[in-house]
Amino acid sequence: MKLRGVLIIILLTAMLPFLPPTSAQSPLVIVPLNSDFSGVPGDTIIIPFRLENLGNQTLENVSVYITGPAEGFLYQSKVIREPIEPNQTYQDTLSVKILNADTGRYTLKLVARTGNTYSEAPIEVKVRLVVDYSLYVISEERYIYGHDVPLKLKAVTGANGVLTGRIGYHLSHNGHVIKNVSLVTYIRPDDPWEQEILLPKPGIGEYTLTLWANFSGVFKEVSKTFIVYQRNLTYRAFYRDGSINVEVYGEDGKGVRGIPVSINGTVLTTDENGRVIYAVSTPGTYRITLNLDGRIAHTTVNVNSLQMTLFQNKTRILVTVTDTKGNPLANVTVVAVGPKGTDYRVTDASGIAVVNLEITGYGTIMIRATSSRYLGTSANLKVAEPEKPSAPTTTSSSSPTTTTPQPPTTTIPSKPPRDYGPLAAILLIAGVILAGSSYMAFFRPTILEETLDRYYFVKVKAPRLNGVDNFRFERSVNAVEVRATKGRAKIEDGRVVWEIEHLEPEEEAYLQVILG
Repeated sequence: MKLRGVLIIILLTAMLPFLPPTSAQSPLVIVPLNSDFSGVPGDTIIIPFRLENLGNQTLENVSVYITGPAEGFLYQSKVIREPIEPNQTYQDTLSVKILNADTGRYTLKLVARTGNTYSEAPIEVKVRLVVDYSLYVISEERYIYGHDVPLKLKAVTGANGVLTGRIGYHLSHNGHVIKNVSLVTYIRPDDPWEQEILLPKPGIGEYTLTLWANFSGVFKEVSKTFIVYQRNLTYRAFYRDGSINVEVYGEDGKGVRGIPVSINGTVLTTDENGRVIYAVSTPGTYRITLNLDGRIAHTTVNVNSLQMTLFQNKTRILVTVTDTKGNPLANVTVVAVGPKGTDYRVTDASGIAVVNLEITGYGTIMIRATSSRYLGTSANLKVAEPEKPSAPTTTSSSSPTTTTPQPPTTTIPSKPPRDYGPLAAILLIAGVILAGSSYMAFFRPTILEETLDRYYFVKVKAPRLNGVDNFRFERSVNAVEVRATKGRAKIEDGRVVWEIEHLEPEEEAYLQVILG
Protein backbone atom coordinates (compact mmCIF):
# COMPACT_ATOMS: atom_id res chain seq x y z
CA MET A 1 0.00 0.00 0.00
CA LYS A 2 2.76 2.41 0.85
CA LEU A 3 4.50 1.68 -2.44
CA ARG A 4 1.28 2.30 -4.40
CA GLY A 5 0.76 5.70 -2.71
CA VAL A 6 4.31 6.73 -3.51
CA LEU A 7 3.84 5.82 -7.19
CA ILE A 8 0.63 7.86 -7.40
CA ILE A 9 2.36 10.92 -5.93
CA ILE A 10 5.25 10.58 -8.40
CA LEU A 11 2.82 10.28 -11.33
CA LEU A 12 0.82 13.35 -10.30
CA THR A 13 4.01 15.36 -9.87
CA ALA A 14 5.18 14.40 -13.36
CA MET A 15 1.82 15.41 -14.94
CA LEU A 16 1.49 18.69 -13.06
CA PRO A 17 3.29 20.86 -15.67
CA PHE A 18 0.90 19.64 -18.39
CA LEU A 19 -2.31 20.39 -16.53
CA PRO A 20 -4.03 23.75 -17.23
CA PRO A 21 -3.46 26.29 -14.47
CA THR A 22 -6.31 26.78 -12.06
CA SER A 23 -6.86 28.65 -8.93
CA ALA A 24 -6.03 26.87 -5.70
CA GLN A 25 -8.60 24.15 -5.06
CA SER A 26 -10.63 25.39 -8.11
CA PRO A 27 -13.32 22.97 -9.22
CA LEU A 28 -13.53 24.82 -12.61
CA VAL A 29 -11.12 23.98 -15.43
CA ILE A 30 -11.03 25.46 -18.98
CA VAL A 31 -9.23 23.41 -21.60
CA PRO A 32 -8.57 24.74 -25.20
CA LEU A 33 -9.24 22.05 -27.79
CA ASN A 34 -6.59 23.66 -30.03
CA SER A 35 -3.82 25.88 -28.74
CA ASP A 36 -2.08 26.97 -31.97
CA PHE A 37 -3.75 29.31 -34.54
CA SER A 38 -2.66 31.56 -37.42
CA GLY A 39 -4.16 34.24 -39.63
CA VAL A 40 -3.71 37.59 -41.35
CA PRO A 41 -5.22 40.99 -40.52
CA GLY A 42 -8.93 40.82 -41.21
CA ASP A 43 -9.26 37.13 -40.30
CA THR A 44 -11.50 35.88 -37.50
CA ILE A 45 -10.12 32.88 -35.54
CA ILE A 46 -12.55 30.45 -33.85
CA ILE A 47 -11.15 28.93 -30.64
CA PRO A 48 -13.00 25.82 -29.27
CA PHE A 49 -12.76 25.06 -25.56
CA ARG A 50 -14.14 22.70 -22.89
CA LEU A 51 -15.22 23.52 -19.34
CA GLU A 52 -14.89 20.82 -16.65
CA ASN A 53 -16.53 20.82 -13.22
CA LEU A 54 -14.20 18.87 -10.89
CA GLY A 55 -16.06 19.90 -7.75
CA ASN A 56 -19.06 18.48 -5.99
CA GLN A 57 -21.35 21.52 -6.59
CA THR A 58 -23.19 22.72 -9.68
CA LEU A 59 -21.57 25.71 -11.49
CA GLU A 60 -23.78 28.39 -13.01
CA ASN A 61 -23.29 31.71 -14.89
CA VAL A 62 -19.72 30.96 -15.92
CA SER A 63 -18.01 33.87 -17.73
CA VAL A 64 -15.51 32.93 -20.42
CA TYR A 65 -13.32 35.42 -22.33
CA ILE A 66 -9.91 35.92 -23.94
CA THR A 67 -7.16 38.32 -22.86
CA GLY A 68 -4.08 39.47 -24.71
CA PRO A 69 -2.51 42.64 -26.27
CA ALA A 70 -4.65 45.72 -25.92
CA GLU A 71 -4.20 46.67 -29.61
CA GLY A 72 -4.31 44.69 -32.82
CA PHE A 73 -7.04 42.20 -31.79
CA LEU A 74 -10.76 42.17 -31.06
CA TYR A 75 -11.78 39.63 -28.39
CA GLN A 76 -15.11 37.92 -27.75
CA SER A 77 -16.59 37.13 -24.34
CA LYS A 78 -19.75 35.31 -23.23
CA VAL A 79 -21.63 34.02 -20.16
CA ILE A 80 -22.65 30.33 -20.01
CA ARG A 81 -25.89 30.18 -18.13
CA GLU A 82 -26.45 26.45 -18.53
CA PRO A 83 -25.64 24.68 -15.22
CA ILE A 84 -22.59 22.37 -15.19
CA GLU A 85 -23.13 19.48 -12.81
CA PRO A 86 -20.26 17.96 -10.77
CA ASN A 87 -17.94 15.78 -12.90
CA GLN A 88 -19.61 17.08 -16.10
CA THR A 89 -18.15 19.04 -19.06
CA TYR A 90 -19.42 21.79 -21.39
CA GLN A 91 -18.03 22.71 -24.87
CA ASP A 92 -18.27 26.01 -26.72
CA THR A 93 -16.20 28.47 -28.83
CA LEU A 94 -14.82 32.01 -28.60
CA SER A 95 -13.59 34.19 -31.49
CA VAL A 96 -10.63 36.53 -31.99
CA LYS A 97 -10.52 39.02 -34.90
CA ILE A 98 -7.07 40.10 -36.09
CA LEU A 99 -7.16 43.84 -36.77
CA ASN A 100 -3.91 45.63 -37.58
CA ALA A 101 -1.49 43.48 -35.64
CA ASP A 102 2.06 43.26 -36.96
CA THR A 103 3.47 39.96 -38.05
CA GLY A 104 4.67 37.61 -35.25
CA ARG A 105 3.49 35.18 -32.59
CA TYR A 106 1.19 36.29 -29.78
CA THR A 107 0.27 34.46 -26.55
CA LEU A 108 -3.38 34.85 -25.57
CA LYS A 109 -5.25 33.40 -22.57
CA LEU A 110 -8.61 31.68 -22.23
CA VAL A 111 -10.19 32.57 -18.92
CA ALA A 112 -13.23 31.04 -17.18
CA ARG A 113 -14.66 32.60 -14.01
CA THR A 114 -17.59 32.07 -11.70
CA GLY A 115 -17.72 33.83 -8.36
CA ASN A 116 -14.27 33.54 -6.78
CA THR A 117 -13.40 30.52 -8.89
CA TYR A 118 -11.51 30.90 -12.12
CA SER A 119 -9.30 29.01 -14.55
CA GLU A 120 -7.06 30.05 -17.47
CA ALA A 121 -5.20 28.36 -20.30
CA PRO A 122 -2.73 29.78 -22.88
CA ILE A 123 -3.14 29.71 -26.68
CA GLU A 124 -0.76 30.82 -29.45
CA VAL A 125 -1.81 33.00 -32.42
CA LYS A 126 0.57 33.59 -35.33
CA VAL A 127 -0.10 36.70 -37.46
CA ARG A 128 1.17 36.14 -41.00
CA LEU A 129 2.44 38.83 -43.39
CA VAL A 130 -0.05 40.41 -45.79
CA VAL A 131 1.61 41.62 -48.99
CA ASP A 132 -0.34 44.71 -49.99
CA TYR A 133 0.96 48.00 -51.47
CA SER A 134 0.01 50.72 -53.96
CA LEU A 135 2.09 52.68 -56.51
CA TYR A 136 1.56 56.29 -57.59
CA VAL A 137 3.01 58.58 -60.30
CA ILE A 138 2.25 62.21 -59.43
CA SER A 139 2.39 64.73 -62.31
CA GLU A 140 0.36 67.27 -64.23
CA GLU A 141 -1.16 66.45 -67.60
CA ARG A 142 0.41 69.42 -69.44
CA TYR A 143 3.61 71.42 -68.95
CA ILE A 144 4.69 74.59 -70.73
CA TYR A 145 7.91 74.32 -72.72
CA GLY A 146 10.89 76.23 -71.35
CA HIS A 147 10.36 75.35 -67.68
CA ASP A 148 11.62 72.56 -65.41
CA VAL A 149 9.14 69.69 -64.92
CA PRO A 150 8.87 68.24 -61.37
CA LEU A 151 7.59 64.66 -60.99
CA LYS A 152 7.05 62.46 -57.94
CA LEU A 153 6.98 58.68 -57.40
CA LYS A 154 5.39 57.03 -54.36
CA ALA A 155 4.83 53.52 -52.97
CA VAL A 156 2.48 53.10 -49.99
CA THR A 157 2.25 49.78 -48.11
CA GLY A 158 -0.93 48.28 -46.76
CA ALA A 159 0.94 45.35 -45.25
CA ASN A 160 1.22 44.54 -41.56
CA GLY A 161 4.97 44.21 -41.74
CA VAL A 162 8.04 45.27 -43.65
CA LEU A 163 7.97 44.59 -47.40
CA THR A 164 11.29 44.05 -49.17
CA GLY A 165 11.99 43.81 -52.85
CA ARG A 166 12.90 45.80 -55.95
CA ILE A 167 11.39 49.04 -57.25
CA GLY A 168 12.19 51.08 -60.36
CA TYR A 169 10.89 53.37 -63.09
CA HIS A 170 11.48 54.20 -66.74
CA LEU A 171 10.73 57.41 -68.66
CA SER A 172 9.99 57.51 -72.38
CA HIS A 173 9.75 60.46 -74.79
CA ASN A 174 7.64 60.02 -77.91
CA GLY A 175 7.89 56.25 -77.46
CA HIS A 176 11.66 56.07 -76.85
CA VAL A 177 13.00 55.20 -73.37
CA ILE A 178 15.31 57.97 -72.20
CA LYS A 179 15.78 56.93 -68.55
CA ASN A 180 15.65 53.60 -66.68
CA VAL A 181 16.31 53.18 -62.94
CA SER A 182 16.05 50.13 -60.62
CA LEU A 183 17.01 49.57 -56.96
CA VAL A 184 16.44 47.25 -53.99
CA THR A 185 14.62 48.71 -51.02
CA TYR A 186 11.99 48.07 -48.36
CA ILE A 187 8.78 49.69 -47.14
CA ARG A 188 7.67 49.92 -43.54
CA PRO A 189 4.07 50.34 -42.38
CA ASP A 190 3.12 54.04 -42.18
CA ASP A 191 6.42 54.99 -43.87
CA PRO A 192 5.94 55.26 -47.65
CA TRP A 193 8.73 55.16 -50.21
CA GLU A 194 9.01 58.42 -52.17
CA GLN A 195 11.31 59.82 -54.84
CA GLU A 196 11.25 63.16 -56.68
CA ILE A 197 12.39 63.53 -60.28
CA LEU A 198 13.22 66.88 -61.91
CA LEU A 199 13.36 67.10 -65.70
CA PRO A 200 15.35 70.25 -66.58
CA LYS A 201 13.43 72.04 -69.35
CA PRO A 202 12.45 68.96 -71.36
CA GLY A 203 11.75 69.19 -75.07
CA ILE A 204 8.33 69.40 -76.67
CA GLY A 205 6.43 66.12 -77.00
CA GLU A 206 4.66 63.29 -75.14
CA TYR A 207 6.22 61.65 -72.09
CA THR A 208 5.27 58.47 -70.21
CA LEU A 209 6.60 57.72 -66.73
CA THR A 210 6.14 54.12 -65.48
CA LEU A 211 6.71 53.01 -61.87
CA TRP A 212 6.98 49.28 -61.11
CA ALA A 213 7.76 47.17 -58.01
CA ASN A 214 8.11 43.56 -56.89
CA PHE A 215 7.69 43.20 -53.12
CA SER A 216 7.53 39.77 -51.50
CA GLY A 217 6.76 38.15 -54.83
CA VAL A 218 3.88 40.51 -55.74
CA PHE A 219 4.51 42.57 -58.91
CA LYS A 220 2.68 45.84 -59.66
CA GLU A 221 3.01 48.64 -62.24
CA VAL A 222 1.46 52.07 -62.88
CA SER A 223 2.02 54.69 -65.64
CA LYS A 224 1.26 58.39 -66.22
CA THR A 225 1.42 60.27 -69.53
CA PHE A 226 1.95 64.02 -69.90
CA ILE A 227 2.88 66.44 -72.68
CA VAL A 228 5.23 69.42 -72.94
CA TYR A 229 3.90 72.07 -75.32
CA GLN A 230 4.71 75.59 -76.53
CA ARG A 231 2.10 78.36 -76.90
CA ASN A 232 1.94 80.84 -79.75
CA LEU A 233 2.40 84.04 -77.76
CA THR A 234 2.49 87.65 -78.96
CA TYR A 235 3.52 90.78 -77.09
CA ARG A 236 3.85 94.54 -77.27
CA ALA A 237 5.93 97.01 -75.27
CA PHE A 238 5.41 100.78 -75.01
CA TYR A 239 5.74 103.81 -72.73
CA ARG A 240 2.69 105.53 -71.26
CA ASP A 241 1.97 107.76 -68.26
CA GLY A 242 5.36 107.42 -66.59
CA SER A 243 5.74 103.64 -66.98
CA ILE A 244 6.96 101.06 -69.46
CA ASN A 245 4.12 98.66 -70.23
CA VAL A 246 4.66 95.12 -71.52
CA GLU A 247 1.64 93.01 -72.50
CA VAL A 248 1.68 89.32 -73.51
CA TYR A 249 -1.27 87.66 -75.27
CA GLY A 250 -2.24 84.10 -76.16
CA GLU A 251 -3.85 82.89 -79.37
CA ASP A 252 -7.28 83.74 -77.93
CA GLY A 253 -6.26 87.37 -77.43
CA LYS A 254 -6.35 87.12 -73.63
CA GLY A 255 -3.48 88.12 -71.37
CA VAL A 256 -1.08 85.35 -70.33
CA ARG A 257 0.04 85.14 -66.73
CA GLY A 258 3.47 84.11 -65.44
CA ILE A 259 5.68 85.16 -68.38
CA PRO A 260 9.17 86.31 -67.23
CA VAL A 261 10.01 89.82 -68.45
CA SER A 262 13.38 91.50 -67.91
CA ILE A 263 13.60 95.31 -68.17
CA ASN A 264 17.17 96.63 -67.97
CA GLY A 265 18.09 93.58 -65.85
CA THR A 266 15.09 93.75 -63.50
CA VAL A 267 13.12 90.50 -63.79
CA LEU A 268 9.35 90.74 -63.43
CA THR A 269 6.43 88.41 -64.19
CA THR A 270 3.19 89.20 -66.02
CA ASP A 271 0.08 89.41 -63.83
CA GLU A 272 -3.31 87.75 -64.39
CA ASN A 273 -3.98 90.21 -67.23
CA GLY A 274 -0.67 89.45 -68.94
CA ARG A 275 0.82 92.84 -68.00
CA VAL A 276 4.04 94.17 -66.52
CA ILE A 277 4.19 97.85 -65.47
CA TYR A 278 7.66 99.27 -64.80
CA ALA A 279 7.81 102.86 -63.51
CA VAL A 280 10.59 105.04 -64.96
CA SER A 281 11.79 108.50 -63.97
CA THR A 282 14.70 109.08 -66.36
CA PRO A 283 14.75 109.17 -70.16
CA GLY A 284 16.74 106.67 -72.19
CA THR A 285 16.54 103.38 -74.07
CA TYR A 286 15.22 100.46 -72.02
CA ARG A 287 16.07 96.91 -73.15
CA ILE A 288 13.34 94.29 -72.69
CA THR A 289 13.72 90.50 -72.82
CA LEU A 290 10.77 88.07 -72.72
CA ASN A 291 10.75 84.29 -72.24
CA LEU A 292 7.78 83.22 -74.37
CA ASP A 293 7.56 79.52 -73.45
CA GLY A 294 11.25 79.01 -74.21
CA ARG A 295 11.32 81.42 -77.17
CA ILE A 296 13.45 84.41 -76.16
CA ALA A 297 12.32 87.76 -77.58
CA HIS A 298 14.18 91.07 -77.36
CA THR A 299 12.90 94.61 -77.89
CA THR A 300 13.58 98.17 -76.75
CA VAL A 301 11.46 101.13 -75.65
CA ASN A 302 12.74 104.70 -75.99
CA VAL A 303 11.58 107.03 -73.23
CA ASN A 304 11.85 110.75 -74.02
CA SER A 305 11.21 113.72 -71.78
CA LEU A 306 9.52 117.03 -72.47
CA GLN A 307 11.61 120.17 -72.90
CA MET A 308 10.06 123.47 -71.86
CA THR A 309 11.04 127.12 -72.34
CA LEU A 310 9.28 130.04 -70.62
CA PHE A 311 8.97 133.69 -71.64
CA GLN A 312 6.95 136.44 -69.94
CA ASN A 313 5.14 138.88 -72.16
CA LYS A 314 3.47 141.41 -69.85
CA THR A 315 0.39 139.61 -68.46
CA ARG A 316 1.14 136.36 -70.28
CA ILE A 317 3.69 133.55 -70.09
CA LEU A 318 4.53 131.89 -73.38
CA VAL A 319 5.29 128.20 -72.72
CA THR A 320 7.00 126.34 -75.57
CA VAL A 321 7.14 122.54 -75.29
CA THR A 322 9.40 120.40 -77.52
CA ASP A 323 10.92 116.93 -77.51
CA THR A 324 14.62 116.27 -76.92
CA LYS A 325 15.32 116.95 -80.62
CA GLY A 326 13.62 120.35 -80.49
CA ASN A 327 10.48 119.35 -82.35
CA PRO A 328 7.38 121.22 -81.12
CA LEU A 329 4.76 119.03 -79.44
CA ALA A 330 1.04 119.69 -79.65
CA ASN A 331 -1.69 118.60 -77.21
CA VAL A 332 0.58 118.75 -74.16
CA THR A 333 -1.17 119.72 -70.94
CA VAL A 334 0.37 122.76 -69.22
CA VAL A 335 -0.66 123.58 -65.66
CA ALA A 336 0.41 126.88 -64.09
CA VAL A 337 -0.04 127.38 -60.35
CA GLY A 338 0.41 130.81 -58.82
CA PRO A 339 -0.47 132.71 -55.67
CA LYS A 340 -3.91 133.60 -56.98
CA GLY A 341 -5.04 130.44 -58.78
CA THR A 342 -4.34 127.74 -61.36
CA ASP A 343 -4.52 128.05 -65.13
CA TYR A 344 -4.87 124.99 -67.39
CA ARG A 345 -3.67 125.20 -70.98
CA VAL A 346 -2.89 122.93 -73.94
CA THR A 347 -0.11 123.48 -76.49
CA ASP A 348 -1.12 124.24 -80.06
CA ALA A 349 0.40 122.86 -83.29
CA SER A 350 3.48 125.05 -82.67
CA GLY A 351 3.97 123.60 -79.20
CA ILE A 352 2.98 126.86 -77.51
CA ALA A 353 0.61 127.41 -74.61
CA VAL A 354 -0.23 130.87 -73.23
CA VAL A 355 -0.66 131.19 -69.46
CA ASN A 356 -2.82 134.04 -68.23
CA LEU A 357 -1.16 135.78 -65.27
CA GLU A 358 -4.42 137.46 -64.39
CA ILE A 359 -5.62 133.97 -63.37
CA THR A 360 -2.49 132.76 -61.60
CA GLY A 361 -1.44 136.06 -60.10
CA TYR A 362 2.11 137.40 -59.97
CA GLY A 363 5.07 136.10 -58.03
CA THR A 364 6.53 132.61 -58.21
CA ILE A 365 4.63 130.53 -60.79
CA MET A 366 5.08 126.75 -60.87
CA ILE A 367 4.55 125.42 -64.41
CA ARG A 368 4.24 121.73 -65.19
CA ALA A 369 3.97 120.06 -68.61
CA THR A 370 2.57 116.52 -68.79
CA SER A 371 1.88 114.05 -71.60
CA SER A 372 1.06 110.35 -71.70
CA ARG A 373 3.80 109.81 -74.31
CA TYR A 374 6.69 111.61 -72.57
CA LEU A 375 8.22 112.09 -69.16
CA GLY A 376 6.87 115.31 -67.71
CA THR A 377 8.86 118.37 -66.73
CA SER A 378 8.31 121.35 -64.45
CA ALA A 379 9.91 124.68 -63.70
CA ASN A 380 9.39 127.75 -61.52
CA LEU A 381 9.28 131.25 -62.96
CA LYS A 382 9.26 134.41 -60.90
CA VAL A 383 7.19 137.10 -62.63
CA ALA A 384 6.50 140.69 -61.70
CA GLU A 385 3.38 142.63 -62.44
CA PRO A 386 4.06 145.02 -65.37
CA GLU A 387 3.99 148.72 -64.59
CA LYS A 388 0.86 150.56 -65.62
CA PRO A 389 1.38 153.64 -67.87
CA SER A 390 1.03 156.94 -65.98
CA ALA A 391 -1.67 159.51 -66.96
CA PRO A 392 -0.39 162.49 -69.10
CA THR A 393 0.15 165.76 -67.18
CA THR A 394 -0.85 169.31 -68.43
CA THR A 395 1.76 172.12 -68.04
CA SER A 396 0.53 175.74 -67.87
CA SER A 397 2.67 178.91 -68.13
CA SER A 398 1.72 182.40 -67.12
CA SER A 399 1.69 185.08 -69.81
CA PRO A 400 0.53 188.61 -70.00
CA THR A 401 -3.13 188.94 -70.57
CA THR A 402 -4.13 190.67 -73.79
CA THR A 403 -7.57 191.64 -74.87
CA THR A 404 -8.58 190.71 -78.34
CA PRO A 405 -11.67 192.14 -79.95
CA GLN A 406 -14.34 189.47 -80.39
CA PRO A 407 -16.48 189.18 -83.46
CA PRO A 408 -20.18 189.71 -83.06
CA THR A 409 -22.15 186.69 -81.87
CA THR A 410 -24.45 185.06 -84.42
CA THR A 411 -27.40 183.04 -83.18
CA ILE A 412 -28.05 179.80 -85.14
CA PRO A 413 -31.54 178.35 -84.79
CA SER A 414 -31.63 174.69 -83.49
CA LYS A 415 -32.53 171.79 -85.82
CA PRO A 416 -35.49 169.55 -85.11
CA PRO A 417 -34.73 166.12 -83.45
CA ARG A 418 -33.37 163.48 -85.88
CA ASP A 419 -35.53 160.45 -86.61
CA TYR A 420 -33.48 157.30 -85.68
CA GLY A 421 -36.07 154.87 -86.91
CA PRO A 422 -35.67 151.30 -85.35
CA LEU A 423 -32.42 152.23 -83.49
CA ALA A 424 -34.32 152.79 -80.26
CA ALA A 425 -35.67 149.26 -80.32
CA ILE A 426 -32.17 147.88 -81.00
CA LEU A 427 -30.75 149.80 -78.06
CA LEU A 428 -33.56 148.50 -75.85
CA ILE A 429 -32.85 144.87 -76.83
CA ALA A 430 -29.08 145.38 -76.29
CA GLY A 431 -29.85 146.72 -72.84
CA VAL A 432 -31.85 143.64 -71.96
CA ILE A 433 -29.06 141.34 -73.20
CA LEU A 434 -26.46 143.36 -71.29
CA ALA A 435 -28.56 143.17 -68.15
CA GLY A 436 -28.86 139.38 -68.56
CA SER A 437 -25.14 138.88 -69.06
CA SER A 438 -24.45 141.20 -66.16
CA TYR A 439 -26.77 139.10 -64.03
CA MET A 440 -24.83 135.96 -65.06
CA ALA A 441 -21.54 137.63 -64.24
CA PHE A 442 -22.66 139.23 -61.02
CA PHE A 443 -24.99 136.66 -59.47
CA ARG A 444 -24.39 133.15 -60.93
CA PRO A 445 -21.17 131.02 -61.05
CA THR A 446 -19.45 130.37 -64.38
CA ILE A 447 -18.65 126.74 -65.31
CA LEU A 448 -16.29 125.86 -68.19
CA GLU A 449 -15.54 122.30 -69.36
CA GLU A 450 -12.76 121.05 -71.62
CA THR A 451 -11.58 117.57 -72.74
CA LEU A 452 -8.03 116.85 -73.92
CA ASP A 453 -6.86 113.34 -74.82
CA ARG A 454 -7.27 111.41 -71.54
CA TYR A 455 -7.84 114.55 -69.46
CA TYR A 456 -11.12 116.32 -68.69
CA PHE A 457 -11.00 119.75 -67.01
CA VAL A 458 -13.75 121.72 -65.26
CA LYS A 459 -13.40 125.32 -64.11
CA VAL A 460 -15.89 127.08 -61.83
CA LYS A 461 -15.76 130.81 -61.03
CA ALA A 462 -17.91 132.51 -58.43
CA PRO A 463 -19.92 135.62 -59.47
CA ARG A 464 -18.61 139.12 -58.84
CA LEU A 465 -21.00 140.35 -56.18
CA ASN A 466 -21.46 137.33 -53.94
CA GLY A 467 -19.89 133.94 -53.22
CA VAL A 468 -21.22 130.44 -53.81
CA ASP A 469 -22.28 128.04 -51.05
CA ASN A 470 -22.71 124.25 -51.34
CA PHE A 471 -21.62 124.03 -54.97
CA ARG A 472 -22.11 120.55 -56.51
CA PHE A 473 -21.08 119.30 -59.95
CA GLU A 474 -21.84 115.85 -61.45
CA ARG A 475 -20.93 114.24 -64.78
CA SER A 476 -21.22 110.63 -66.07
CA VAL A 477 -17.69 109.85 -67.35
CA ASN A 478 -15.37 106.84 -67.33
CA ALA A 479 -12.87 108.22 -64.81
CA VAL A 480 -9.93 106.51 -63.13
CA GLU A 481 -8.64 109.43 -61.05
CA VAL A 482 -9.88 112.89 -60.01
CA ARG A 483 -8.16 115.88 -58.47
CA ALA A 484 -9.54 119.25 -57.35
CA THR A 485 -7.88 122.48 -56.26
CA LYS A 486 -10.66 123.01 -53.76
CA GLY A 487 -13.45 120.96 -52.22
CA ARG A 488 -13.95 117.19 -52.41
CA ALA A 489 -13.94 115.18 -55.65
CA LYS A 490 -14.77 111.49 -55.97
CA ILE A 491 -15.75 108.76 -58.44
CA GLU A 492 -19.11 107.21 -57.61
CA ASP A 493 -21.16 104.72 -59.70
CA GLY A 494 -19.64 105.80 -63.03
CA ARG A 495 -20.00 109.51 -62.16
CA VAL A 496 -17.63 112.25 -61.06
CA VAL A 497 -18.99 114.22 -58.10
CA TRP A 498 -17.35 117.55 -57.09
CA GLU A 499 -18.55 119.42 -53.99
CA ILE A 500 -17.33 122.79 -52.62
CA GLU A 501 -18.66 124.25 -49.40
CA HIS A 502 -17.95 127.91 -50.24
CA LEU A 503 -16.36 130.07 -52.95
CA GLU A 504 -15.54 133.72 -52.37
CA PRO A 505 -16.70 136.28 -54.99
CA GLU A 506 -14.72 135.80 -58.24
CA GLU A 507 -12.82 132.87 -56.68
CA GLU A 508 -11.89 130.07 -59.11
CA ALA A 509 -11.53 126.31 -58.59
CA TYR A 510 -10.42 123.57 -60.96
CA LEU A 511 -11.21 119.87 -61.36
CA GLN A 512 -8.93 117.50 -63.29
CA VAL A 513 -10.25 114.09 -64.36
CA ILE A 514 -8.08 111.32 -65.86
CA LEU A 515 -10.25 109.27 -68.19
CA GLY A 516 -10.07 105.49 -68.44
